[in-house]
Amino acid sequence: MINYLRLFIDLCLFRQQAENIPRSESLLLVTGLVAVLSAAANAAPEEGLIRGLLLSGCQIILFSGMIWLALNFKKKSERWVQTLTGIFGATTVLQLLTLPLFGWQESLVSPDTGQLVVTLPLIIVAAIAIWSLTVMASILRQALEIRIGGAILLVILCQATVLFIISMLIGSPSP
Repeated sequence: MINYLRLFIDLCLFRQQAENIPRSESLLLVTGLVAVLSAAANAAPEEGLIRGLLLSGCQIILFSGMIWLALNFKKKSERWVQTLTGIFGATTVLQLLTLPLFGWQESLVSPDTGQLVVTLPLIIVAAIAIWSLTVMASILRQALEIRIGGAILLVILCQATVLFIISMLIGSPSP
């Protein structure tokens, strides 16, 4: 277990290659479930636990499908398990870093204003979100054998499409 954690941390630090991720459907399932739970934990304060789980589960399923389509289009569908395992494991590590920051952000903002206030924790969360995007792009660049710019655009396209579909099916996130 600790070896997998090190692997995912090394992916986040760009010290590990996507090809070194074990091709294990069991590990994919575990990382997918943990990704859903960590995303739901981040969403729970605003969305509630049940809605957070629903949103996170839909996001993982839709994102997985889009990555499968991209890999299949490039005739590299055999890399799907490793690619998603790496993305889910690495992004979970980064999501867990943000959990305490949301509580810190809440304590710095008056609930009366209802406005987004730029604070240090919010800036750190934004930096981690960009870091997460680059980690996903790095993994996709390796899996699809494309340039990093194309991988970044693919991640943004996938995320935007997933958010659009979820908002159409489930509704927009709570204000």
